[in-house]
Amino acid sequence: MNRIRCCLALAVSLMPLPLHAQGREQGGAEFARAYAFDDRKPRTLLEATIDRLLPSMVKVHGASGLSTIQSYASGVIVSKQGHILTADLVLIQKDKTRVVLHDGSIHQASLYPSDRKHGVRLLKIDPGDRDLVPVTLTRNSVFRNGTMVMSLGNCFRLAEFSEKISATFGVLTARARTGLRYRMSDVDYDGELLITDAPNNPGHYGGGLFTLRGKWIGINARILESTETNTQISAAIPVWDLAEYVERHAFGKLPTDVAGEGGEQRPVYHGIKLFDHGRRSSPPAYIEKTERGSPARATGLKPDDLIVRIDDWPVRSCNDFRKTLARYRPGNVIQITYKRGSKVARAEMTLGEVKK
Repeated sequence: MNRIRCCLALAVSLMPLPLHAQGREQGGAEFARAYAFDDRKPRTLLEATIDRLLPSMVKVHGASGLSTIQSYASGVIVSKQGHILTADLVLIQKDKTRVVLHDGSIHQASLYPSDRKHGVRLLKIDPGDRDLVPVTLTRNSVFRNGTMVMSLGNCFRLAEFSEKISATFGVLTARARTGLRYRMSDVDYDGELLITDAPNNPGHYGGGLFTLRGKWIGINARILESTETNTQISAAIPVWDLAEYVERHAFGKLPTDVAGEGGEQRPVYHGIKLFDHGRRSSPPAYIEKTERGSPARATGLKPDDLIVRIDDWPVRSCNDFRKTLARYRPGNVIQITYKRGSKVARAEMTLGEVKK
């Protein structure tokens, strides 16, 4: 008993004391009161990484309109001008969405058009004189299963204002395209997902999935249920698939057209025939054969190679392969990333001109 009393006394003596209260929303309406506490400095490299990332994370509050769905989520700052990337959830509604920054300040958010293909949306706040800390988009997609990851988000709404958000840890267990559903509604997304065992609790939705070194690799999706195994899984949408959407709306960059502007668009010749035989949906870009004397044959591509990327554009299907190559002109040099067996390789190919 004496030992228990000592432990309790020590715990009470270590509890931080409140320093100040915050909590008036922009516009003058009382929202709540928040307290900040003394905090010790990070003691490990992992703690230092999390401490560096926390200012780039936000809490998102809204009105879901449904009693069964929570009206809170998380988001990631992607620009100093106040652009925030989050999951496109029911709670994200015009004039009803508020963002809480790392310092506890509350901001009304305007909404950008959603990226329906990936289920994400950009929000925009006015940061005023605050110096926001955006996270860098990761274009490198080479992350293997077993990579240690951490998920940052407002778990169960435990962090209201200047309180710190939660971090859960796990490994990247799979990178897969699979049929998924949320409750009884289909998820309209057939791209690659990063599957992880880091708990993706309610409130983590829209938050960031990071490596232990702080590299941003995904936006947390809702808890998903596999139609095949009827089990719940945590997943994230890869950020390299979201780069074009973010750059277009946050930075005003149009999709890159490496073929240039003006002039007649000429079809390119590569000599690749894909295994695409009248299916209902376009299959992955497996090579069926390469023509003799073609750029593909000179590059060393072979039948059964799976093309997964051309330069910075992901290739998930035969249609993606054709649409991506439509950006180029004869003479352009492209880098093809392909999978042969269990190995991933890259090769440069000089595109030719289709002979009439």
